[in-house]
Amino acid sequence: MEFFTDNINLVVFLPIIMCAIIGFNRLISNKLDKATIFSISIVSAFICMIFSAAIFDFSVIKGLSLTENFQWIKLENINLFLGSYIDKISAIFLLLVNVIAFFIQNFAFFKLRQHNDFSRLLLYINFFTLGLNGIFISSNLFQTYLFCEIAGVASYLLINFDFENREESKAAIKSYIFNRVGDLTLLLCVLATMYYSIVYNELSDISALSYSNMGNIAASIHSLMSDPVFVLFCAILIFVIIMKFMQAFIYITFESSNKTNTARIILYQNSLLSLVGVYLFLRLNPFFFELGSNVLWTIPLILLIFLIIGITNKLFKPLCYAAAWVEKYIIETFINFAGLLIRALAYLSGRFQGGNFQSYLIYSIFGLVIILAFVLIFYVVLIKV
Repeated sequence: MEFFTDNINLVVFLPIIMCAIIGFNRLISNKLDKATIFSISIVSAFICMIFSAAIFDFSVIKGLSLTENFQWIKLENINLFLGSYIDKISAIFLLLVNVIAFFIQNFAFFKLRQHNDFSRLLLYINFFTLGLNGIFISSNLFQTYLFCEIAGVASYLLINFDFENREESKAAIKSYIFNRVGDLTLLLCVLATMYYSIVYNELSDISALSYSNMGNIAASIHSLMSDPVFVLFCAILIFVIIMKFMQAFIYITFESSNKTNTARIILYQNSLLSLVGVYLFLRLNPFFFELGSNVLWTIPLILLIFLIIGITNKLFKPLCYAAAWVEKYIIETFINFAGLLIRALAYLSGRFQGGNFQSYLIYSIFGLVIILAFVLIFYVVLIKV
């Protein structure tokens, strides 16, 4: 058991290694075939699942916990730590995500192995798994924010996998908007927590932002804030949770009636982000426990939650369509122009390698233009200036 607990960070590093392998294989024109890449990836996913099962036995069945930290940034008043924190909550979510990711990869291979971009899909799935695993073993709130950003990027890439499908592209943009709003509000909460930790001169302590000390953090912040401000702070935390939980419904909003295998894989994978909302609620529960003593402010907060749930979808939908228009008519135009330029350069390169009199003339003209440009620049810089 010590081997698994001492090396639990492999559930983060193995997806990173898989992303590097797949990316390098694409750079060298896919020297490894799809079956080989999938075999390596599924072995990596299986190892992560074994580690998750061992951690589940360690924390849930045996009731033990584990904390590992190392100093990442050391300043005069601010020290930030990275590490891993394993308890019942993280063990349950870690096992659930890795089991689902393992079966999703199998489903993707058996249903989409003939797809031309199957390796790219596998890359995105591993990248997404990296973000989720990082969230669920993070030891503090700041580290969770970093991995939430990774999971948000992977979610966008997954939903926008078939970027020629306009409906899926709109869903990807909507997912991006929800993630950015949720992550920015989470960052606001992180910065507020850091500020109050500085006030207490506690940020040099390893437990200042850690989940193992979240109860004391919530009590300290509550004691420093007035009741209305603390209610607003908790409302922002709940807004973050809602933004993550809404990911389960984003793709369904734009999904066409024709449910392809690719659509199912993306929907299953992206729905896992709703687990992040549940996880954050459990981790930040001490704040809501502190809020519970304020009955007068809790009732308006609950009404605010329902209001947010009711308007977020309608609020972000027009933004999504506007962003889709920009993507279609501006970004795609730029991409098409770049493609034409690349094809033109490829044509000239092919002509340069012809080895005939025509190539000789092209080389000569090209060299003459370079010489004239050099002379003109030399004249302007050294004589006129």
